[in-house]
Amino acid sequence: MTPARTFGPRLISGLAFGVMAVFFVIPLIFMIVVSFYQPDPMGFYKVDFVWENYAKFFSSFYYKVSWRSLYSAIFGAVLVVALAFPLVLAISDVSRKWQLFWIILLLSLMCFSEVIIGFAWLILMSESAGVPRFLEWVGLWADPRSLSPSFGAMMIGLVYLGFSIVSLILYPSVARRDRSIEEAAVTLGTPPAMVFFKVLLPTFRTSLISVTLTMFVYLLGVFVMPTMLGRPKDWTMTVIISDKALGDANLPLGAALAVVMLIVTVVVLLISALATRGRQT
Repeated sequence: MTPARTFGPRLISGLAFGVMAVFFVIPLIFMIVVSFYQPDPMGFYKVDFVWENYAKFFSSFYYKVSWRSLYSAIFGAVLVVALAFPLVLAISDVSRKWQLFWIILLLSLMCFSEVIIGFAWLILMSESAGVPRFLEWVGLWADPRSLSPSFGAMMIGLVYLGFSIVSLILYPSVARRDRSIEEAAVTLGTPPAMVFFKVLLPTFRTSLISVTLTMFVYLLGVFVMPTMLGRPKDWTMTVIISDKALGDANLPLGAALAVVMLIVTVVVLLISALATRGRQT
């Protein structure tokens, strides 16, 4: 291969590595270094090398917050995929015109920022101008009250955030699926209602697991929805890290908590990948 032909791929690879170094590797190294510094009441930190920031993680409070963060992200990811997959199947079976309409709609939903979405759901769940007042008007709720902040409101916000992303990730493979397999299953006597569970779910099992893990990582780092729609006892580690690093001006502790959560996330992903690989083999 001539040097001219190899220059382009090398340039693209170099630019990709440079972007990853600037926006991920260098901040990660800085965060790890700062996590060993000593907090300074007069500033963010004092240069030192101590383990006390990591030692604070091994307390009941941070254990509870970490567990809460994990199960909130896992539950939200599973719920998003469980709702998005049937919708994508339905979209892929309509005419091309309606498929285009739904894809544009899903893309449009992604244009809203997380803050705008959080405020919208906050208004919709409020007692004075939202869903509770509408349910009272139609006679379904005699004594309406605000639905937020609550764990359910927070989960609705998380599901809304991830719904368009999951749908757009799944759509290409679902739209190109071989429908003859479904027709053969029906011909062989499989009830149409069971085709979803016996044919479609096994066919897209790998894709569904992958997008669930992707959404788990994404929801684990969401900050606005737990803050706006959740109660203090529903707050995830992302909120606590921000509170410690900025609210309490304890940047080393916030960095240490972030490093620990990064390690926990990687461990969960590795265990999930090994479990998935074991089932496939």
